Amino acid sequence: PKGNLQDILNGIGEVRMDWPVRLRIALGAARGLAYLHSTTAVGVPVVHRDFKSSNILLTEHFEAKISDFGLAKLMPQDIDLYATTRVLGTFGYFDPEYALTGKLTLQSDVYAFGVVLLELLTGRRAIDLSQGTPEQNLIVRMQQVSGDRKRLRKVVDRDMARSSYTPESVSMFAGLAARCVCFESAGRPSMADCVKELQFIMYANMKI
Repeated sequence: PKGNLQDILNGIGEVRMDWPVRLRIALGAARGLAYLHSTTAVGVPVVHRDFKSSNILLTEHFEAKISDFGLAKLMPQDIDLYATTRVLGTFGYFDPEYALTGKLTLQSDVYAFGVVLLELLTGRRAIDLSQGTPEQNLIVRMQQVSGDRKRLRKVVDRDMARSSYTPESVSMFAGLAARCVCFESAGRPSMADCVKELQFIMYANMKI
């Protein structure tokens, strides 16, 4: 195995990942979460609750495997949210709506997935304390460039070969990530929707 996604993005092990590989990782992780959120896995939807780049393990062929289900919660189908007394998870991947209300939904995982998409796009950590205050939070940083292709190009991870991605695929990917990290959970796509969009983005990137 290659190790976890966060370590590889941070340059540990000196593994280079161009855009098609990152898209494959994103799609694999999306499929994993979509499977958990369906009733297929254990009969009721499961919310992971601690999805993050360090919990995505990569095989030799860069297939994504979701790990660490210590905080996972079963979500009975007759309730679409679960009130918790303690808000659990990892700083930087935290669903702000869950943090504010204590009400857990499947969309909390979608928020964390959006953060991982931003990490894949930029090669930066969700929270980077070595940066100045406005640059520390990856979501805040990306909100400043959202919708602007020229500014977006400047934050794309420079470790990726420029020839490995199209501006269209990067723009669509950033747009999907932005919707995933929408403050209100109702504005976020489902993981099944994320799978479909990522498949389309992969197709769009083939037109190089």
